[in-house]
Formats: sequence, C-alpha cells, structure tokens
Amino acid sequence: MKIQYITKKQDENLRLKDILKRRLFISTELLKKLKYSNSIFVNDKNEFVNYIVKENDNIIVDLDKYISSKSSPKFEDKFKLNDIPLDILYEDEYLLIVNKPANMPTHPSSDNYDNTLSNAVASYLKKQGIYNIHIVTRLDKNTTVICIFAKNEYVQELFVRLKNKICLKKEYIAIVDGIIREENGIIEKNIARMDNTIILRHTVEAPLGDYAKTEYHVIKRNIKNNYTVLKVILHTGRTHQIRVHMISINHILLGDTLYAQHYGINNIDTLIKRQALHSYNVSFNHPITNKHIEINANIPQDMENLII
Repeated sequence: MKIQYITKKQDENLRLKDILKRRLFISTELLKKLKYSNSIFVNDKNEFVNYIVKENDNIIVDLDKYISSKSSPKFEDKFKLNDIPLDILYEDEYLLIVNKPANMPTHPSSDNYDNTLSNAVASYLKKQGIYNIHIVTRLDKNTTVICIFAKNEYVQELFVRLKNKICLKKEYIAIVDGIIREENGIIEKNIARMDNTIILRHTVEAPLGDYAKTEYHVIKRNIKNNYTVLKVILHTGRTHQIRVHMISINHILLGDTLYAQHYGINNIDTLIKRQALHSYNVSFNHPITNKHIEINANIPQDMENLII
C-alpha cells in the first residue's frame, strides 16, 4: 500500500514530518518506523523528515517497503499460527471483519496460547503475504462479536486519528435479568476499575473514572422467565461498559457469572452459560475509500433460543 499526497500552496515551508502528521495522519511512532526503513519519498527521492516542502511536491509513503523491512514486527514472533475456520463478514485489501464465536479469546494468553481469534487471523493473513495483525475492535472471550482487523498499522491508526470522520458505531443485543419497564433509556455514568482487581469495573461519580454513555431500547420482555431483550448502542467504548451500566440500573446480563459472583447474585446462568451479549451490527465510513460500510452478524443460537 502506498500513500500519496501532492503538496499545496499552504503547505510550503512546512517540514515533511509535519505534512505526514497533519495531512496523512501518521502517528509519531509509525513515522519513526517509516523513517528508519527509508519508506518516505519526495519526487521519487528518499527524503529526510526535516525536508522543507514546496508546492506540488509528490510525497509517497511506501508502507509495503516498511512492512517487508526488518524493522516491521511479525506476528510469528508472538502468535502460533492455527488454521481455525473464520466466519468472514467483510474483506478488502485494507480490512478483514470476522464474527468471533463465544468462548474464543481475542488474544493469546498464558492459559490459552493457541486457540484464539488472533491465531486464526494470523494464519489466514499469512496466505496473503501479511505478517502482522492490527485489531480495531475486540470484546470479551464469552461475547460473540464483530471484530475488525486492519491489514496494516496505518489503517488501524486511522480508526483512532480520524475517529470523528470514520464514525464507528456498534450495536448489540443484550438479555438482562428482570423486566425493564421503560421502552428506552440512556445511561451516562463514569466507569472505573474496582479496587484490588484488574478485571472488574463499576460506576463512579465524576470526576472519577472515565465518561461512558449507553443507549438501550427494549425489543422483548419475557414475563414468565423474568428477562428483557435489549438493543444496545454504545456511544463510548469502556471496558465492560454494557455489563457495568446494566448493573447500575439493577439488571445484570444473563449468564454473567463474573459480576453475579461479585454481587452475590445466584442462578444467573440457568438459561445461558455465558453473558448474553452479541455484537450484531457495526457501521463506519471506510478510512481509505470513505465508503459507508455496514456489517451484520447473525444472532448465535444460544441467544436466539431466548428471543424467539
């Protein structure tokens, strides 16, 4: 992949590195890597980043040159390849979007080094000559989720640096214990890590924690079995946001034994053996083509059984 930019009158007398950061949204960290792999060109000549640009300079950033260099990390240094079948929802030369099943971690860890989504994606991408993976979206092991992988570091960074332009939106189906009477609602409560744990979160009063906003709409109420099916829209992306915000209004996700145990809630996994949370819709403006992309993933059977 090559990135091109033709300088304009207003760019004159700026340094090349300023153009790369301001116009092409390249991070300082990636810029260092591109510099050391000699992947930056002006008018077909390899240039230093302190070069002073002129109008109509033809700037080329050769990401392929950097990716093939020794300075580019390879996932084989971190991941054992595992040819696990993938449920691919969308793919182009920049992105791979897959549906992660329940009970599959996103990343390898000390207790699961081989059978993760990253192992599977690494194996798949190696066949395309891609030797590193860059995760844009991820969720818990027991959540079924649409995961976006960028095929290079630059595309991954654009999701952060062009956040307002890309407008990444994520919608979920959640099933919570108890009956929610309101048809819809918005929860705006800061979230922070609980003391003495690296996993559990809870809501806190500002200015503590991080701002979080969750919107929900009731899809169905099951009075007989005492649960409510919701469509949930995240306006922020905090760790365990849906789980924690639902608890803050006294409704825990079915199957969420982690938080049930902490709060002394019994029999939360009678109807489903994992937290009843599914990422079913992701939409965004493509970071390279600017095309609007909308992806849907079928509701898994264990949750479908509770919705029908």
